[in-house]
Amino acid sequence: MARIDIQRRFDWDTFVTRYWNQRPVLYPAAGVSPFMEADVFDAALGASRGAMEPPTAIEARTDVQFTIDQGQPVQFGPWLPRDTDGSLDGYDTRLADALGTRRYALIISLLHAHGFGLWSRERAFFSELWRRVGLPLSGGITTLFHGNYEHSPVGVHLDRFTTFLFALRGRKRMRFWARRPWSMPVTTLVDYAPYLAESFTAEVGPGDILYWPASYYHVGESASRDVATSVNVGIPVTGHQVRYDVEDLLSASLADAPRARDAALGQALVPGVLDGDGVLPRELPVALRQAANTLRENSRDARTQAHLRALWLNRRSAGGFEPPPPPARRRPLKDTDMIRGNKSFPILLEKTGTGWCCSANGNALHVSGLQQPVSKLIAILNTARTVSVGELLHPFPSRGAMPLRVSNPLPVTRAGMRRMLEILLTFRAIHKDIST
Repeated sequence: MARIDIQRRFDWDTFVTRYWNQRPVLYPAAGVSPFMEADVFDAALGASRGAMEPPTAIEARTDVQFTIDQGQPVQFGPWLPRDTDGSLDGYDTRLADALGTRRYALIISLLHAHGFGLWSRERAFFSELWRRVGLPLSGGITTLFHGNYEHSPVGVHLDRFTTFLFALRGRKRMRFWARRPWSMPVTTLVDYAPYLAESFTAEVGPGDILYWPASYYHVGESASRDVATSVNVGIPVTGHQVRYDVEDLLSASLADAPRARDAALGQALVPGVLDGDGVLPRELPVALRQAANTLRENSRDARTQAHLRALWLNRRSAGGFEPPPPPARRRPLKDTDMIRGNKSFPILLEKTGTGWCCSANGNALHVSGLQQPVSKLIAILNTARTVSVGELLHPFPSRGAMPLRVSNPLPVTRAGMRRMLEILLTFRAIHKDIST
C-alpha cells in the first residue's frame, strides 16, 4: 500500500526535484508557513462582508460556502465571521454556543483576494517556487477550510490543481487514492467507505505542510470533533482553458476590477435569448451585442497589444495570485512626506504603444509622455531608499492639465506624478514614513 513521504526539512530545491507533480509529501512542523491566524481571520472577515452584499453589487462574491451537518442553511449570514468575534477563537466560541453538537464547515475560496497581509506573505513564499518552475498562467487559488466537519462536503474528488495544505489549528486527516477508486460515471463521491482499503492517509497538525499532485483523488476528514483550520493553495497545472484569456481580454479597461468583470459576465447570461422552438432571434440580445462591441473595440491592434502587456505586467506583479486585494483608500501626499518602495517586489514599467504602463501588486495605471523621467522615478522607488515626495517630483514640469478620471493616462507633470504616487500608495507598492 502507498504511504506518504515525510521530510523533516522544507527545501524548495529538494521539493521540486523529488515531489513537484510527482507524489505527496508531508513536512511536519515545517516552521515556514506564510499563513498567520490573524491574517486568515482578517481575510475571512473581508470575504464574509462581500458574501453579505446584494447579488447585484460589485463587491458581492460567491467565494463563501457554509454547511451544517453537510446541509447549507438558507441564510448563512449569522454563521459567518464578524468583527465582534475578534479572532478565530472568538468565532469558534460563538458557533459552539449556537450549534452545540452539530458539525459545520466554513470554506472560502480566493481567500488571498480579501486580505493584503495574507496575500503579500503568500506571494513572497511562493516566489521561490516560481523561480524554479515558472509563473502559473492562470494564477493560484487560496482556500480556507475551517470547522469540525466529518469530511469535505464535496467528498472524494480530483482537482486540476497541484495542492499545498498549510495546517494552522487543530488536527485533520487527508485521505488519498493514486487512481479513481470507483467505476461509476460520477466525478465526486460522498459515500466512500467501500474504498477505504485502497487509500492512504496523512494526518496534519499546526505548522505542518502537506503537498499532493493534481493526479491524486482525495478527501479531507476531521481527525477529531475539535475545530481545525487549514489553508490550501492550489496551483493549476492542467485544464487551462482559452476562455480564461478571452475573459481577460474582454475586460473593458485596466480600471475594471475582477469583481466587476465577474458581475458583468454574470449579467450577460440573460433569459429569453431563445424562442419557444429553441431558435436564436435575428437580432442579438442587448447583452450579447454589448459583449461583441467590447470584443471588437478591444481587438484593435494597438489597444489589444497595450491591454495584453498590462495584463501580463499585472500577472507578474501579483506574483501568481489574482485577483489581488482591493486598493486602499487614496490619501494626498505632501512634498515633505517621506516614502519608499519595495526592493523585493519592484514596481514594473513597460512601454504600451501610446505611453507607459506601470504595475504594482497586481494593479496597473497608465502614464503618457516620455519614459526617461518616469523610469528614473520608479528606479529610485525600487531601491527602497526613503525619499521625500518633493525630491521625486522636482524634475517634472508644473504645467499640464490633469486628466478628468484616474483611469486616463497620467501626464508626466508634477501634478500627474503626484497622482501616480498617491495611486501607488493605494496599491501598497510604496510606504509612507509614519513619522511624517
